[in-house]
Amino acid sequence: MLYFMYMDERKLCPSCGSDKIEHFMQNETISGDLSKNLSIDIFYDKCMECDFKGDISGENDKVIEKALSTLNEAYIDEVLKYFEERKINFAGIERAVGLPQRTLTKWKSRNSSPTAAGIALLKYLRTFPWLIEVAEHKFDYNIAQKIFVGEALDIFVKSTDFNDYNGYEKRLKNDKLIPQPSLHHS
Repeated sequence: MLYFMYMDERKLCPSCGSDKIEHFMQNETISGDLSKNLSIDIFYDKCMECDFKGDISGENDKVIEKALSTLNEAYIDEVLKYFEERKINFAGIERAVGLPQRTLTKWKSRNSSPTAAGIALLKYLRTFPWLIEVAEHKFDYNIAQKIFVGEALDIFVKSTDFNDYNGYEKRLKNDKLIPQPSLHHS
């Protein structure tokens, strides 16, 4: 934490009206999506008369807003890159979810910025890319369920080592479903 003191005639304590203000800066980390972080300097003020602490000048709102905007831009870039690497066509995504043509290209080139709803849509599509396929099928409930279960099953199969019998035997022993001398595989 970096401290510096000054008597500032422009800043008055909102609690007691004193102009004896200590100003200090602290480095903080703002967390974004996809485990992205950004380090920023936050300013705080402390009244030397009444010990009031806070951001008297209101500087932090702008700093935090800019940091969040920077993190959102990085997130948008990352998501669009993810789609490109997997050869997921922007026009196909736009048609499926009802975005105007070239919206994703405009976001990528920063000719326009997504709204909060657009950013939320990108978050869902990045987290659950199979939602694009659901959208292509006009959100039909039965088809959506099949896509969802298929994706879940695929993830389960890819993350399971079917050659690991020890974990299975341990679970069975703990549940007392097999006799205590365990089966040994050679």
